[in-house]
Amino acid sequence: SERIYTSQMNFEPVVGDTYYLYEKKEGTDVLSMISPEEWGKVMPFNKLLGKATLLADHTWEVEE
Repeated sequence: SERIYTSQMNFEPVVGDTYYLYEKKEGTDVLSMISPEEWGKVMPFNKLLGKATLLADHTWEVEE
């Protein structure tokens, strides 16, 4: 949860929705609404770190 909350995010996460945590090329993290499949052939990030769903208690359920 802490790593997700310290990542860059340009939106307010919604309880129950699923997001994707990526590592940027410079090593920082970013939370996105866009899945790896939706980027097409060129993903703008270094790698996918995991898929996360925001729970009602504002912790995250993470799948790697």
